[in-house]
Amino acid sequence: MKNDYLCPFCRGYLKVKNSVIFSARKPDGERGIILLSPAIADYTVHKHRSFKLDEGIKVDLNCPICHANLMAQHYNNNLARIIQVNEFGDENIVLISEIVGERCTYIIHGKQIDKFGDDSTNYFGEF
Repeated sequence: MKNDYLCPFCRGYLKVKNSVIFSARKPDGERGIILLSPAIADYTVHKHRSFKLDEGIKVDLNCPICHANLMAQHYNNNLARIIQVNEFGDENIVLISEIVGERCTYIIHGKQIDKFGDDSTNYFGEF
């Protein structure tokens, strides 16, 4: 079994086939669907060609099931929080950037934070 991903609010499954699915909203209110790779540190994004995402803008990621805003306010308002369930059934917090083009992902398990991506020092610094 590979990693699965859950909404932290409704615990609905966000991964379908080989994508993690989010409802997204741009600052101008335009909405769209974003598909992200479930592989940590793979920053491949799929979306409809009409949903334009300019580098550097903040996009609010929401659960496509319960529509909850996934902003990780406890950590940073530029990060979204979801739950990763690994192959052993253990649950970890995953934080991903909501800034278009920013490459940073964090996995929190216990008091340890694993960071991935070229921009991973943007929020938790070097450690």
